[in-house]
Amino acid sequence: MAERQAARTVALAWGLAAAPQRGPKRELSLERIVEAAIAIADAEGLAAVTMQRVAQSFDFTTMALYRYVATKDELHQLMLDAAFGDTIRPVAAPDWRAGLDGFIRALLEGYRSHPWALDIPLEAHVHLMPGQLRAADSALRAMRSLEVPAETKLALLIVLSSFVRGFAAVAREVLSEEEPEEATRELLREAVTPGEFPDIAPLVRDGRYFGEAPDGAPVAAPESAGDDAEILLDFAIGVLLGGVDAMAAAPDGAEGAASPSDGPPRTPQEDYEAAEAELRAHIELRKATQRRVRELERRENALRRVRDKAKEIAKASR
Repeated sequence: MAERQAARTVALAWGLAAAPQRGPKRELSLERIVEAAIAIADAEGLAAVTMQRVAQSFDFTTMALYRYVATKDELHQLMLDAAFGDTIRPVAAPDWRAGLDGFIRALLEGYRSHPWALDIPLEAHVHLMPGQLRAADSALRAMRSLEVPAETKLALLIVLSSFVRGFAAVAREVLSEEEPEEATRELLREAVTPGEFPDIAPLVRDGRYFGEAPDGAPVAAPESAGDDAEILLDFAIGVLLGGVDAMAAAPDGAEGAASPSDGPPRTPQEDYEAAEAELRAHIELRKATQRRVRELERRENALRRVRDKAKEIAKASR
């Protein structure tokens, strides 16, 4: 995207671009156009979002839409920013680990709610748009108690955001697929030889590469690909945040760390806005915690069923 076009898209996202002088201004607005496009993408995928289709949802001509949005690519960028701006909210947490855990899961939920977002290439200016700034602010809020420099926190934000986008893509495109048939597994057992693949061949041959125990019995695993993705997500978050913890604990980990109170003193209005934001964040934390408890209860029940099946198999094999 050209530099001038990128600047225009950013201005549109922030509501700073001039409104069209002509056209159906009362019935149509940029916000309504983006909302309609997101609704179409949620229901039918990104390919269904065309300027003509969005215009038809308002009973307007395509040309009426072009008074607000210059190109379909521009509309896609605005959709991406708006979708995540509605998903990511600051969440109060007892410490930075819990905060980043919540941020990762909230960002992933955005991709789950709007899977078409993975089909939109990230432009260089994406981090300048309001939805992305809200997400970044939420992540930095979560890292308030993490004693590392601000530059390190920004780098962590990029790492975590990249992980979530990659994980969401893998979950959609790989983990959602059915397990390979036995014929395919047998083919791999023959093709993956110890001579050419010395480290992975044993795992293919004894079944562990396919999620089986070495004796052929299923590994204690979830009952669906969705549960499988959740277990993998828990593991990945533990690894990522464990690495951050180790980095922060290193002797030079906190060198140059900035305090949340650094900077000019706040005005009374800014104090009020901060207090209001903290209250909203606490309410969101309570709601998120309640949702997480329900998710953990469902997962516990699923694991109990897996355990019971494994127990029956073990009894039958005696």
